[in-house]
Amino acid sequence: MKKALHQSLRMALSASMLLAFAAPLTAHAAEKIEVYDSYTSKSSNVQLYSVSQLGNQFINAVIARQPDGTYAKWPEAFQHFWKYDSGNLQLTGMDDPEQAYVYDTQSQSIVRKSEYTLSPDGSWGVLERSRYERQPAGYIAKFGDQYLRNSATGKVSVYYSTQRYYNARWINQHTLLESGYNEAARQNVISTFDPSTGKRQELLKGTLNNLNLSKGLLQYVKNEPKRLPWIYNLKDGSSRLVKDNRELEALFPAPPSSRPEVNFPKDMVLKDLSAAEMPITLAYEYNVNLDGKSVDVPTVFTKGGQEWIPVKPLAAALGWKIEVMNISATGDPSAAYIYKITNGSNHTVLTPVNSFNSASRLYIAPAQIKELEYKSVKVTPYLK
Repeated sequence: MKKALHQSLRMALSASMLLAFAAPLTAHAAEKIEVYDSYTSKSSNVQLYSVSQLGNQFINAVIARQPDGTYAKWPEAFQHFWKYDSGNLQLTGMDDPEQAYVYDTQSQSIVRKSEYTLSPDGSWGVLERSRYERQPAGYIAKFGDQYLRNSATGKVSVYYSTQRYYNARWINQHTLLESGYNEAARQNVISTFDPSTGKRQELLKGTLNNLNLSKGLLQYVKNEPKRLPWIYNLKDGSSRLVKDNRELEALFPAPPSSRPEVNFPKDMVLKDLSAAEMPITLAYEYNVNLDGKSVDVPTVFTKGGQEWIPVKPLAAALGWKIEVMNISATGDPSAAYIYKITNGSNHTVLTPVNSFNSASRLYIAPAQIKELEYKSVKVTPYLK
């Protein structure tokens, strides 16, 4: 009797397990969508979110809320955005001016352009680009190149370049407050730089931690082991120790969280959203004219007094041929690259000695362009 009962129980359990596996799974909520930033137009119904979602496939995306309440996903090339002081949204890095995109909130379109942080009076703009360069010792060094644009002339130049930490921001009409490692002083220095005069003035030897521009105060630490918090007054140049944490929090309050709380549909899956079509406009900083042949280019800049013009747009418009050559042909095995640029029966060879390379983009000087049998090289900035 007991044996028959046990067999009946085993059969019942087996049947129930089979039914459990065979039964359809009930629907459940999708993985939570993390919101990193958001933008809502004040003049239209445009609502944008920079988001991510875990699941079968992790995804970052920019999504837009449609007029009917549904959501659509931007093209895959644009997976994030960050807000600029100008109100525009940065969609990509700025290292490569040929692949730098922003969302222009005025035109409500994506624009390929370099987005400079403008001074309060609008007379200057700055941006940083990272660049990697092979050193004589054989290692690859990372440089931070600081670009400056004169709004009145449209001219762009590299005003500072370093392998060390460097940070700058506008503190008045057109003065930059700089903080970083000073090679000459061999320590961290806080200074100001006036682009209209090219003059730099040291304020302190130390590291900038925080600032309150409305009160004209900087919070910094001296270059010493104790790393005590100090306050510097920009108005009178005085310094003093911070009294306590309460004073520190009162003078330099933490910024509010920029992550908004958004209630998306619980079953929304980012990778399944329909794609939204976005108009893309190409903006140009300069026009290059070679013997009457005109080509718009994303940028031209000077560094160390030398003017640099991007090769690729010129080659595409004028039919130049670009060849990668064997590095050993330079006679210098440490050379990072060698390119042969051909225009008809004429050519020039570009190496790190006579060209500039940043973000895998090659730049050429007017002297090398003339080796391609161009007599006139005219570079004209567009004024905005």
